[in-house]
Amino acid sequence: YKLFIPDFQNNVPNGGHTDWYVFRLAETYLLRAEAYFWKGQNDLAAADLNKVRERAGCQPFTAGDVNIGTILDERVRELYYEEPRKVELTRMSYLFAMTGKTAYNGKTYSLQNFSQDNFFYDRIMEKTDFYNKGVLTNHGDRYTISPYHVLWPIPQSAINLNVSGVINQNEGYDGFEKNVPPLNEIPEE
Repeated sequence: YKLFIPDFQNNVPNGGHTDWYVFRLAETYLLRAEAYFWKGQNDLAAADLNKVRERAGCQPFTAGDVNIGTILDERVRELYYEEPRKVELTRMSYLFAMTGKTAYNGKTYSLQNFSQDNFFYDRIMEKTDFYNKGVLTNHGDRYTISPYHVLWPIPQSAINLNVSGVINQNEGYDGFEKNVPPLNEIPEE
């Protein structure tokens, strides 16, 4: 299913007797293409991307065409409404920050300032035309986004439940100012 519309009148889970897919073949090709990209094997990444594109009758990619943007574009065409896009962009942003690999936009990223400058934010600002551009929601609020939205806030209830230590809030969210530096080593008692 590309879209799930909940039926609040009928809460009985009648899924029927049909098998449900967990991964589609196209998604496995796209995952492997991304793995090849990170390994620098763009010829193999292009081959996997082309397996997906052949079925759709699209022009094939060459190794020179392959970058993470190409892979993300192909993922959105193939997996629209199926993949958790925010999770995928966050994961890729973290990889760029960890590896220091230059993204297709010419930038490199770091974990040192992950909540201020990251691939997640740059990709969304490049591809969307409503965040931070004055577009109003149905409720009259403006769509906004900041680089720190790469990470979700840690629920205050989870922070409060941890009485034996400190759980720091992610940067940009209420409570971040109370964070304590993480321990580099555990002191002996």
